[in-house]
Amino acid sequence: MKTILFDLDGTLIQTPKIILESFKLTFEKYLPEVKLEPTELSNFLGQTLWKTFGFYTNDDQVVDDMIAYYRKISDEMIEMGLETYPNAKSTIRYLKKHGCKIGIVTSKMREVATYHLKLTNLFEDIDGIIGYEDATNHKPHPEPILKALELFNANKHDTIYIGDHENDIKAAKKAGIESCAVTYSDRMREMLFEQPEYVIDDLDNLRDII
Repeated sequence: MKTILFDLDGTLIQTPKIILESFKLTFEKYLPEVKLEPTELSNFLGQTLWKTFGFYTNDDQVVDDMIAYYRKISDEMIEMGLETYPNAKSTIRYLKKHGCKIGIVTSKMREVATYHLKLTNLFEDIDGIIGYEDATNHKPHPEPILKALELFNANKHDTIYIGDHENDIKAAKKAGIESCAVTYSDRMREMLFEQPEYVIDDLDNLRDII
C-alpha cells in the first residue's frame, strides 16, 4: 500500500499570500526597525514561527507576543476565505480509492492544520497528521516524516512526500523516501537544486506517478 504524505501550506491549500502578509504586519507592529526584502519574507515559508521570529529577537516574551499576533491576524484573513489548489480534493479522493493512505506533515500546530483542512473540506479524507508538536526537530530535519512513517507503519520504499519548499525535499531525502515538488511554488529554483524525484504542475499529475 502506498503512503502519500503532503505538506499543507502552499501545497494543498493556498495560504502563502496570507502567511507573508501576516508576517509583514507582525514585524511592522513589533519590530518596525527590521526592514524585510521580499526574498527574505519568502524564506519564512516552511519555517516554524518560533524559529522565524526568534532569529530577529532574543526576547522570548516578544517572540510569544509576535506568534500570538501573527496567528490572530492570519486567522482573520483565513476566515475571509481559504481555498485549495486545483484538483486537491479530487486527487486525494482518487488516491484513497486506489488504496493509498493520505497523511499531512506540516510545521503548523496539529489543531490549526486540522481546522484549515476542515475549512477546505479535505479533512475527512486525511488518515493522519504530523504537526509542530509531534516532533522535537522540524523540517529540513527528517523527524516529522519519520514520525509519519511510524504513524502509518509505512514502508519507506512505498512512501512519497509532496511539498512546495526546499526543506520539504531535504526532509524527504534525509528520511529515505521519494519527494515531489510542485511548480506553483515560489521556491521552485531552490527545490530543483535539491533534485526531487518528481516535479508536477498540478496535483492531478500525481495519478501518473503513484
